Amino acid sequence: MKQLLRFYFKLSTFSIKEEFSSLSTIIAGLILYPCFIWIFSKLWLGLNNNVSTFGTKALFAYIGLTEILFMTSLKESFIDKASSDFSLSFTRPRMWPFYISVSIYSRALFRRLVNLSIYILIIPLFIEEFALSWYAAMRFLILLPFITVLETVYSFLLTCLQIRFHSIRNFRMLFGKLFLIFGGVLAPLSDIPDRWQAIFINNPFSDLIFQPCYFSVKGEFYHLSIELWTLRLIIQFICISGLTFWIYNNSRQHYHNFGG
Repeated sequence: MKQLLRFYFKLSTFSIKEEFSSLSTIIAGLILYPCFIWIFSKLWLGLNNNVSTFGTKALFAYIGLTEILFMTSLKESFIDKASSDFSLSFTRPRMWPFYISVSIYSRALFRRLVNLSIYILIIPLFIEEFALSWYAAMRFLILLPFITVLETVYSFLLTCLQIRFHSIRNFRMLFGKLFLIFGGVLAPLSDIPDRWQAIFINNPFSDLIFQPCYFSVKGEFYHLSIELWTLRLIIQFICISGLTFWIYNNSRQHYHNFGG
């Protein structure tokens, strides 16, 4: 057991180092992150005549948190690296799904923690209020490990789809749009008109992005108790995990590489 834990700890460490091995990628992320916060916040305020249920300062804090999640969700580099190792799963003694999940989880979580540290530094420059960004970051930090578990399952689902169909550009685009619109990345779902709000609030992508970010800024979930939000995450985890392992088994049965 101790050797197994040591192995996965080293795997996590290696995955983190590998994720940050490209200096150009790191610099691009550092530049794009604050730009996206500014663009999305100004865009939403402009479309709504500077009116938001959040208020101007809280809106910047909210958009900053959603970008942390969105920029690290379903990353192509995670999926490509995971699927490239699939042929070795037939000979490796360890369970490949868990092996890959640990790698994806450690990469995603560490990158999110790095972006969160940047968030604490730059958001006060936008809103001139350190306390709001600090408390939001601390609440977000508590939820982050649990959110990343579910995001890892989604990434593993796309990995299995790539093994089965070789090209998943359309699948990634579909999930990306769903996260962007129904997850509340473009704008807070609490600002959606009442006749559409129930559809947007009661969808699985809202529980992954909007609700945790709303909680981080406001200190409470939007029209949800923490128990209900947790239950919805558990149900989503079970459903997506079942679908993922069905696709994984199907991909394994139909897998071929260079005619093998």
